[in-house]
Amino acid sequence: MSVNLFEQNVSIQNLSINQSTQIVAGSISAANTEDYYRFNFSGRSSLNLAVKGLYSNANLQVLNSDGQELTGSYNRRNRDESVNITLEAGNYYIKIFRFKNATTIYNLEYSTNLIPEVPPPTQSSPSWLDTIFQDAQLRADIKSFSIDGVIDRSEVIRILRASEDNGVVDSTEFRDLQNLVSNASRLGIPEYVQVLTNKVVNGDVANQRYQNNPLGNLTAGSSSTQISNLVNKWFFGRDYPTSAYTYQQVSGVLFQNGVNYQDIKQGLINDCFFLVGLAATAIQSPTTIENMFIDNGDNTYTVKFFRNQVADYITVDKYLPTDLAGKFVYASKGSSYNNPTNELWVALAEKAYAQLNESGWIYQDSTNSYSGIGKGGYISDAFSHITGQTVSMSNVLSLESLTNAISIGKSIGFGSKSSGVAPDIVPLHAYALVNYDASAQTFTLFNPWGLESSSKPSILQLNWNQILANFSYWDGAFFST
Repeated sequence: MSVNLFEQNVSIQNLSINQSTQIVAGSISAANTEDYYRFNFSGRSSLNLAVKGLYSNANLQVLNSDGQELTGSYNRRNRDESVNITLEAGNYYIKIFRFKNATTIYNLEYSTNLIPEVPPPTQSSPSWLDTIFQDAQLRADIKSFSIDGVIDRSEVIRILRASEDNGVVDSTEFRDLQNLVSNASRLGIPEYVQVLTNKVVNGDVANQRYQNNPLGNLTAGSSSTQISNLVNKWFFGRDYPTSAYTYQQVSGVLFQNGVNYQDIKQGLINDCFFLVGLAATAIQSPTTIENMFIDNGDNTYTVKFFRNQVADYITVDKYLPTDLAGKFVYASKGSSYNNPTNELWVALAEKAYAQLNESGWIYQDSTNSYSGIGKGGYISDAFSHITGQTVSMSNVLSLESLTNAISIGKSIGFGSKSSGVAPDIVPLHAYALVNYDASAQTFTLFNPWGLESSSKPSILQLNWNQILANFSYWDGAFFST
């Protein structure tokens, strides 16, 4: 019998993982810096993990049978950690370990779903679709839509709505929808549609409410109204962020003359960290901003963000909050709702971020609201969510480290001091680096209040001493070539 060298060096607890969510409690400290859990899958399965109840920073990893990391979650401070990964049959480990000198208790929540094995088709055997999908109507639709090798967004929506027959999603239909998600890549379903479909079928934290009313995750026995609301929420963006202002359908186009940081103008909420993330990304990599948006052709846009460098998606429509005069109140503040020259990408990205907040992982208050992203935040979080790139955070102001970061192509955002700043600078505010003149050692910064701001300059040119006097840190995102 072979000896697992990895297990010789650590203490390991066994877990039996099934479809029911189970919880095991533990703690890490100086005396016990890491915990390991062993589990086995007999077939291809999805693993759902969450580490909750932290009062200090701890991280989460999934390891293979040799103790090598497959994936992990590394949120800051006492934020929950979560992992969702599909694994083949075999032995695996879960590792929970402290960050630096952290001491904390935790609850490890875990569950799994077995992914049905799909036999390869043969000329003498039934179609693999017949093997997987049992409801006659759903199977017929899937067969019809998959003939060309792709099941697109509109076809997936038709499949989801077809499960509403007789006013309820029965157990067979629900199982078929789960199998649709499990086999999405094989069916040629685009990535963003896969993600949205998974949220409809397999659930999301944000499914708790729709238009301020209780909703809930889809289950066998769900009503036609429930699945219709889930489709409207995720595919049509009809669950608007709460606001004290009135929503109106706005005119305009997504982009005018490409992407420019000067398109950004902050509104009535304190989300400068997010807008600077957009601005600095637009400066360094405008294609990243362009690729955030998928135009669905029906006045909706699906917007891409990143969670732990994995793409996530949210859909918005062209309804935005306006004041009594019909003017935008948040991003692009002051623009008229009916102006056909409106450039909408900033306002739609902000709206999407407010909706995404409800999913609970962007480090805000987990509400579907503009105020939820309007209490300030970290530029590094915005960079991570917008770009999916490697991020450096809370960097000490050092001319050498900063210029090195600029030279290798990082997008840079600065955080100003809380007090004692120059009259032209907003305290506790985020600024985007536009340019650095190495010969003069001067920095050009952009204030997301925008070009039309009357109270503070939108563009600042500062020398190094002025940077040191007015700012406390910089964050950056590296765009690899």
